[in-house]
Amino acid sequence: MGFNELAFTVITILISVIGYFLRNLHNDLKSVIDEQKEIRQEQGKLKGKIELVEHEVRYRYDAIEKMTQIEIKNLAQQINKLTVSVQKLIDVNLNK
Repeated sequence: MGFNELAFTVITILISVIGYFLRNLHNDLKSVIDEQKEIRQEQGKLKGKIELVEHEVRYRYDAIEKMTQIEIKNLAQQINKLTVSVQKLIDVNLNK
């Protein structure tokens, strides 16, 4: 085996080893890119769900606020009626 054959064998082995590592690096990068695409898709879905929840919360908040205002209005009317009734009772008792 001559020097040229030995050098060719060593160079071939080195190129094979470098190729092996480059192939592994390529596969790893490809899997990372695929995982990032999946993560972005999942983030998009979650963002959409979060927006839906925010809209639902706003809607419920508005509904609760309107119901509270209606209840306060009804309570004020009932207090007004009670006040009128108490005033009538006072007037009746004073006139006796």
